[in-house]
Amino acid sequence: MTATVDLITLEPKLKEILYRCLEDIRATKAALYLANGEAHFDLVTQYGFREVERKQIDARDDFIDRLVIKRTPFFVNSLTEDPRLSQTLFSAGTTRMLLAPIYGRGKLIGFLDMRDKAAKQPFGPGDITSAQKITEQFLDLFAEQNLFGQRSAPSTPSPQFSSPRPVLEMPTQPSTANMHVDEAKRAVARGVLRNRTAVETLTPLQIEAGAVVLPAVIGLPGVLFAALSSFGRFGGHQRVASHGDLTADAAQKFEMKLKGWLQKRGEPEGLTESSIFFPLGKAPRAIDASRITTVMSAPVELPQPRAVVLTVAFEAPPTAHIRSLLAGLLRQCTEVVNFAVSAELLTAVNYRVAEKLVEPDLQRYPVLSAHSRRVSDHATRLARAAGLNVDQIETARIAGLVHDVGMRLLDYEILYRKPTLTNEDLRMLKEHPIVGAAIVAESPLGGEVAHIVLCHHERPDGTGYPHGLTGESIPIISRIIHICEAYDAMTASDSYQTPVPPAAALARIRRVGGAQLDEELAVKFVEMLSSPHGSGS
Repeated sequence: MTATVDLITLEPKLKEILYRCLEDIRATKAALYLANGEAHFDLVTQYGFREVERKQIDARDDFIDRLVIKRTPFFVNSLTEDPRLSQTLFSAGTTRMLLAPIYGRGKLIGFLDMRDKAAKQPFGPGDITSAQKITEQFLDLFAEQNLFGQRSAPSTPSPQFSSPRPVLEMPTQPSTANMHVDEAKRAVARGVLRNRTAVETLTPLQIEAGAVVLPAVIGLPGVLFAALSSFGRFGGHQRVASHGDLTADAAQKFEMKLKGWLQKRGEPEGLTESSIFFPLGKAPRAIDASRITTVMSAPVELPQPRAVVLTVAFEAPPTAHIRSLLAGLLRQCTEVVNFAVSAELLTAVNYRVAEKLVEPDLQRYPVLSAHSRRVSDHATRLARAAGLNVDQIETARIAGLVHDVGMRLLDYEILYRKPTLTNEDLRMLKEHPIVGAAIVAESPLGGEVAHIVLCHHERPDGTGYPHGLTGESIPIISRIIHICEAYDAMTASDSYQTPVPPAAALARIRRVGGAQLDEELAVKFVEMLSSPHGSGS
């Protein structure tokens, strides 16, 4: 870190960003702590606190340990949700806290401590997204000021689109959006790849993500077609956007130009799959080799060594203005691909973590493990049918898998085999969401999934447990899991109760919708499994 005076000078900008916690999250109090060397974290600026409990926190403190374990923003809304934070909350006379670690270059360089959401509302999943965006603004500011090692990359010769003459200078620094990719995700990705050979090619889904810029590329004047390609020694993938079909000689000319570019850079040339689409409509006239006057290529820069390239074929040599526009589109492509790579790695890691939470102890209970996987599958489908976004659907899949992980610390085997349960047995069973939430909260899956697990037996009419929440105060993914779990408990042949036919189970779900189950989601679930492709017949 540079001299303290840098932060003193920056305090107005730091506080301006910090006030986003009030504007976007409605946190009535917020404090920014930043690392001072390796030993401790100092309070740099705050609002709302009459007196901050601690102006300096030791790096070995249990509080910091929670941030290191979580790695992404998380919240607690009661004294009992996280015992390690209970004393801090109690001392401050509050029950609601949202913490957002700030990671730079894989290292914890600071964090945001937010308290007491306005109108006495609990913090929720949406606040996690907002908190992440605020931490990214701090990282941008630190990069501009060369603080905490967030120094912009040194100026190097700019990669260029290659052609017979000099064309299109590319940016010399990483794009802002690249720095916006969650540092925690990058750290997770590094952990996954630490003991593996670096992945050389993108997956088809990652190529598909980057290809969203291709329609804009072929919309530029003079462009005939454009391709995003990922090459490797064992094959690769390519997506081509074009104004029309390519003749054999045009495809060969394009391929030779691209291969020559790869050879000059010493890149692998393997390509096993290519597909073409016509986003602006398909012209009746095919594109032949005689129409191609210029082929330009430039690399898509990624953290891991991969040969990924954007290549554009022109009918007329591009002007300086067109080259400038193309440079901007390359930056967009790079941002999208980088995000897709990070997100896909994190998704794989999260599912692996969820499986590890389920398997170590529950492998003795294959019935419970099988139930968890069926609930996860149904929850994924219902989340999609309910119109949730991609991140929420993935969260439903993960939370569905770990929703009953709290059973691992209960005497599940004895309870499962009992024909009837005593009041004490029922009391013990009702503790499993709390136990499960505690287990998940200690894992890399974090606070959002833990909160979903905690609430998956709550009911819209307030008769659920453990807190008797009602209606919209129950997270939507918890409501989804409750429906899916109820259906599986009624229909599974290995259930603790006598199974009923799927149609009877769906009829019951529809009947209790609005009371025990979310009414709208119950209707969607019944429709989903009653469709010709469902499994409720």
